[in-house]
Amino acid sequence: MPSSIDYSDVLPLSVPAVSRRRKFFPVNGGEFSDTGSNEIRIPISSTNALLDAEHSYLDFTITNTNVAPAARTFSIDAGGAAMFFSRVRVEQQGRVLSDTQEYNRLVASIINPVSETGDGRLSGTIKDFTQAGNLAGAPNLTPFQAPQRRGDRLALSSCGAGTTVPAGSEVRFSMPLMTGLFTQDKLIPLPLVDKNNPITIVLNIDNLVNYGLYGGGIPAAGSMPITKISYNAQLVEVGPDVISQFSQMRDMMGGQLALAGQDWEHNSELLAGGAGGGGGERIVNVPIRKRSVKSLFWVANSDSLANTGLASFSGLFNKSFGGSCNMDSFQLKVGSVVYPPTPIQGPGDSFAAPSQTRRGECVQELAKAMGTLGFAAPTGRLINTLTYCADALSIAGGLTADGDNGFGGNPLAASTNEPVFCSPFGIDLDAFQHTAIEAGVDTATLAQHTSLILNIGAATIGAEDKTIHTWICYDKQYYFNADGSVSMSD
Repeated sequence: MPSSIDYSDVLPLSVPAVSRRRKFFPVNGGEFSDTGSNEIRIPISSTNALLDAEHSYLDFTITNTNVAPAARTFSIDAGGAAMFFSRVRVEQQGRVLSDTQEYNRLVASIINPVSETGDGRLSGTIKDFTQAGNLAGAPNLTPFQAPQRRGDRLALSSCGAGTTVPAGSEVRFSMPLMTGLFTQDKLIPLPLVDKNNPITIVLNIDNLVNYGLYGGGIPAAGSMPITKISYNAQLVEVGPDVISQFSQMRDMMGGQLALAGQDWEHNSELLAGGAGGGGGERIVNVPIRKRSVKSLFWVANSDSLANTGLASFSGLFNKSFGGSCNMDSFQLKVGSVVYPPTPIQGPGDSFAAPSQTRRGECVQELAKAMGTLGFAAPTGRLINTLTYCADALSIAGGLTADGDNGFGGNPLAASTNEPVFCSPFGIDLDAFQHTAIEAGVDTATLAQHTSLILNIGAATIGAEDKTIHTWICYDKQYYFNADGSVSMSD
């Protein structure tokens, strides 16, 4: 019967349920730091409630204990609350269900800069305690007057000067967890999980010099402790008949209730600079073995401080920074097949005029890989065709070849000839297979060798070595088993 004349269909289908919020706390302590207890373990369990992970978040307090006689002020990098965590895992019964390494770099250099600010879950530029500089004075009004090309970018005034968090103060942070089981929109059936082996969030704290920029010098180790941490979970309480129906459905499906999600995997490889870093084709191995790779993201970063004159990474934003490597084009090669068949045109020489006209293709392909190309602002507010791979040299200061923030003389990051702030790159790998649940490129079935092909221009990648950080976003299946365990396949 057509719905337009089906008068029995009055209300949408539903089950009796009550929505509430509950805080879950760590079981291994109340204060954590990079030199003390640097692993946080938060178990999540319930006998009658489902977890709405899409509307749950982590909440904690950071205390800047760098007071007199060695007072240090602090400004956080572009990843916001995620900057404190180098690794995020989800475990159950001793089994690792998800493991996102370089989590803070992923969020700071790719997810936050590219996120559409009106898209809800990925929107983090305000609540994650970050800001973009859009001052009324020079040099912002002249973004492309060489050699002072510059656009709307993070860290110009208070963030860049390292004075956002004064010495002795506390700041409250919150963030969603963009990893594994917590990236899908279905409710997680906690009652089907063994109550003696709950799903556990595990967070590893990074070295504090990677959090952001400190004013006044290198901070003392362990001087930025994390306290009052909790996972604020949105729970949906249901009756025992609904739980019983879940169990019956699981039994009908062969003893497993399946959920589909997406996860991230990190790899890195060093590209030699100097005499060994000439132009031409450079190969970056990306050792991935997954059945459905959706997208590849990568960023180039120098781990050397030789070009800055600084003694520590605490004087710059080293996690969000990415360079262009003077790249003319790039592709991903899987076995004997390259994606895309026509190479993506890179920005080229950062100091040459063509870089101002060749960046659009990178920006659009990046948005396509993120799945935001159809948005009104597909690459968020920090990155667009004007600011992407732009030279960060400023009129004020300019103490190093990297440029400074224009206010305090602090460099953005350590690199020789690519002084740019946010330069993430992406390749869309959706294969649109009609006969499979998973619809990305399969690198696992035939154990195919995978490599990122970079075609470097004549200007070379510079004097310093570059680390190419890659992340793949891939499909993952999670199974809630009859014995209370949770397993996965990728």
